[in-house]
Amino acid sequence: MRDAIPMRRELKLESSPEELWPLISNTGRFNKALGLPAMTQGGPGASAFATTVRARLFGIPLSWKELPFEWVEGRFFKGVREFDGGPIARFEGGIEFIADGRGCTVKLDSTFTPRNALGGFLVKYVTGRKAINGSERLVRAIDQSLKAAGPEPFPVHRVKTPPRETSLKLKSEALHAAPVDQAVADRLISFLRNAYDDQLSRMRPYELADLWGFDRCKTLKVCLQAVKAGLLDMNWDVLCPNCGGPKENIAHLKDLKSTAHCPACGIEYGVNMDQAVEVRFTVSPAVRPVDTAVFCVGNPSKAPFALAQLIVGPGRARSAEVDLKAESYRLRDLASRKFLWLRPSVEAPSTLNVDMSKCEGGCELRFKPGTVKLILQPATEPMLVRLEKESWKEKGATACGVTALQEFRDLFSSEVLAPGVEIAVKNIAVLFSDLKGSTALYESIGDATAYSVVRDHFDYMFAKIAEQDGAVVKTIGDAVMAVFPSAAPALEAALEIQEHVAELNARLKPKPAVVIKLGLHMGPAIAINANEVLDYFGTTVNVGARVQNESKGGDVVITQAVLADAGACQCMAEHHPTTAEDFEIRLKGLSQAFKLRRLIPKAP
Repeated sequence: MRDAIPMRRELKLESSPEELWPLISNTGRFNKALGLPAMTQGGPGASAFATTVRARLFGIPLSWKELPFEWVEGRFFKGVREFDGGPIARFEGGIEFIADGRGCTVKLDSTFTPRNALGGFLVKYVTGRKAINGSERLVRAIDQSLKAAGPEPFPVHRVKTPPRETSLKLKSEALHAAPVDQAVADRLISFLRNAYDDQLSRMRPYELADLWGFDRCKTLKVCLQAVKAGLLDMNWDVLCPNCGGPKENIAHLKDLKSTAHCPACGIEYGVNMDQAVEVRFTVSPAVRPVDTAVFCVGNPSKAPFALAQLIVGPGRARSAEVDLKAESYRLRDLASRKFLWLRPSVEAPSTLNVDMSKCEGGCELRFKPGTVKLILQPATEPMLVRLEKESWKEKGATACGVTALQEFRDLFSSEVLAPGVEIAVKNIAVLFSDLKGSTALYESIGDATAYSVVRDHFDYMFAKIAEQDGAVVKTIGDAVMAVFPSAAPALEAALEIQEHVAELNARLKPKPAVVIKLGLHMGPAIAINANEVLDYFGTTVNVGARVQNESKGGDVVITQAVLADAGACQCMAEHHPTTAEDFEIRLKGLSQAFKLRRLIPKAP
């Protein structure tokens, strides 16, 4: 083993660390732009947290143990490779960003440890020199591109495959012909034409919406229609609750299982549709055949929800400064799965001393928003500590929310669970409706006329539910069961139905007017395949159906679970119902008494 050979550069740049970080920390794209080879990831390595990685360089097979990347967003990142053989024994490289008020200083650091004389020669005169020179040129090109809106900083032929314009044009016309927001559709089509290859695989629709400044649900609906138009492919990621990474990618919900396994964390976990399963979209190969090869296995862009990741060895504390906003974060040791919450408070300190060994079951620390110094105390075993942004989860379009969209059910009616598979849903809002006096209606005006009234009433209900991004699960006689991802849109739909029912009755004349009964509840449920339809069952569904029975017609009866929801409370405040009557009753078939509230909406 020879002495380590450091190769360092210090660059003065005009761009800020915040501007440079998203481009430079994506080392997969960065390495691809440098012309480095693609990699394949194997099983765990001998070192703690290490992963076995293989590649071929100049036709020579390489194998190494790669330690997890360490980083603090906007400040630094670094990685370590321990080679199994060949002229190089070890490589450690990274980049540091130091803000100076007008731009920043970027420090490039590559340290090679040769295994023999050949390795020393390659580092000094071939591989090492080429890597540091290429990195400097690419970083400077990124800086110039950011400040001067100049040409692409990356070699386009390496990071972008050209679209198939004829196919893109035809499928874009099909998307524009669909009932979608045209501005969002235009932005999506432009993105499919111009984005980097790595941006077009497993796209998150809510992230795109936030990036483009559009409504999230409208963007999701455009993506769903784009699947039908042939622009996108739809798939589902099953996420690990410990590390947060996607552990399985499935093409259809019927491939979803009730449990999943994360080999990296060594855990098996129950799958639930509102936390562990997200819809992702990939550009169709018929439109643009992107290169999905891996050029870095563990860079910060692989965990965009993580603000920082640090290895803490035994016997020595590790400290780092991080920039925290006035929002919640989770600090976790991925090895022991212990975690704690960091909550913002203007009265809290800016230095936090953290002992992960004392975080059984999760605990809570307060911090002052701004620059916070974390001092991580060591444990007896090495720790891989990750600081995660809780807000990142809100950018995921979960299977629960997506399947509660009427548009999804209309476009993808075959997307259901496999028969016999039951998937948990931690929270869903269930709205039940019924027509008051429907039996008498059929007797008084005859079956054919009464059915036309019921059908028109269904059209009205379906439209109001869809307007609030809910979905009709099924109709039972003249009753409706609908679901929403949360209580607020469900209550909004219910109040809108009752407030505007006079408009429906005006259209029905001279047929009899209808009186609608509504009940709303929210809570956990089980998603199932019922006669090739995505359906739900459980106590929440049973309670929702019985709450509807307490409606007198023209009102909305809601449970305490709905009343406890902040969004639902805001909805009530905005609608100002004329009457809000609280009462307690024992629902049929259920042992406990329920506290309910009857809302009688005001006329519009």
